[in-house]
Amino acid sequence: LRRDFVIDAKKFAFAPARIEVSEGDLVRITLVAADIPHSFTVDAYKIAKRGEPGKPVSFEFLADHTGTFRFYCNLTADAACKDMSGTFTVKPK
Repeated sequence: LRRDFVIDAKKFAFAPARIEVSEGDLVRITLVAADIPHSFTVDAYKIAKRGEPGKPVSFEFLADHTGTFRFYCNLTADAACKDMSGTFTVKPK
């Protein structure tokens, strides 16, 4: 099953800040940075994608391990970037 999400990143928050999928889903994220560059980073999945204002970035990956993982902005343009985070949950089949 393919799951599509549009994540808005602006003013140091992600919307939505929680994503939930099932194990085996193909996840497609479109990151929309509204104000300054932001990234969508999930360490457990080795994902780090950067979006620029006016240049959304889309990517896909397989949700192949279960658990709840933190996603965050790994950029350092502003000190508040480090506070941008959300949760990505992969439920077992």
